[in-house]
Amino acid sequence: MNILNALKGAGGEFEVNRTIGAVGALAYVLGAHAFVAWSLAKGEHFDLTAYCLAFPGGLGVVVGSTAGAVAVKDRAVATSKIIADTGAVPAPPPLGPKVPVEQQV
Repeated sequence: MNILNALKGAGGEFEVNRTIGAVGALAYVLGAHAFVAWSLAKGEHFDLTAYCLAFPGGLGVVVGSTAGAVAVKDRAVATSKIIADTGAVPAPPPLGPKVPVEQQV
């Protein structure tokens, strides 16, 4: 199993949203640590508490936005495949179970 398989979609090809999300997350992680190293090399004060509170939130935003973009794209692709195969536009189900209507005699 290859780590790059996480960047591939159901069709087996690399997907733009997944690739951009992975590159963005990697840049965020490396960039944050590079800024920490830079400030420590200059001899500036480093607040570990502020860093530990801010870093997971930013990483969560990167991962969450990537997951959202992939989910929206996957849903749009599934909808377009249904339309192409059947010609019918999928609609959301009605609220609650269907109740049979009694016929009046």
